Amino acid sequence: IEANFEMYCKTQGIKLEYTMPKTPELNDLAERMTRIIMERVRSMLSHAKLSKSYWVEAMLTIVYRINRSPSVPLKGDVPQRVWTGRNVSYQHLREFGCLAYMHVAKDQRSKLDSKSKPCIFLGYSEHEFGYRLWELLDKKVVRSCDIVVLEDKTIED
Repeated sequence: IEANFEMYCKTQGIKLEYTMPKTPELNDLAERMTRIIMERVRSMLSHAKLSKSYWVEAMLTIVYRINRSPSVPLKGDVPQRVWTGRNVSYQHLREFGCLAYMHVAKDQRSKLDSKSKPCIFLGYSEHEFGYRLWELLDKKVVRSCDIVVLEDKTIED
């Protein structure tokens, strides 16, 4: 299996660099990227006035955005475009931690129930178009593509 992986990397132009087990400090690039991501997590949580418990959601959002940003190793190209071969859209990007209202489908409410639920915007669904939200009333993560985002309003957790 290892030989197949090495051959695959070689045919794809990927240069493998080995390090000793249990020595992550030898991989400068990975260590630097981890530090950058965690600094951004702290910044986003602070700006959104959210607790540390949302750190995974912040990290997922940061990585999502990094993969859709121009990259120096790719000579300014965007990783997501290189991987998928499709152009990247930025129209759906929203501010992490802002107030959002998720539409409640007709079949999930009665006549007098509210047509929307307040949520905290957490990020993007990776497998289909949509957003990840923290539903404030039911205290759970939900996905929806039918939302209204108020980017100038945040909710303190």
